[in-house]
Amino acid sequence: MSKRITLTAWAACAFDPPPSLWTLRKMVREGRIDPPAVKVGKSYYVQDDARPVDPNRRPTLVDRLKKVA
Repeated sequence: MSKRITLTAWAACAFDPPPSLWTLRKMVREGRIDPPAVKVGKSYYVQDDARPVDPNRRPTLVDRLKKVA
């Protein structure tokens, strides 16, 4: 399992320039980060190897099977 980092630290690595905290929290609520973020207290944490997911892309059968396994 990868190390969990704060949402803002992840965004600084994944985006240039990073989106606002409001946008990042919206991405979490909409499930647009894979694997999903975890809320601890008032902060969200994501795995350092997490990736943004396109909300318009339907998962393939292979993606769904990998998620179950």
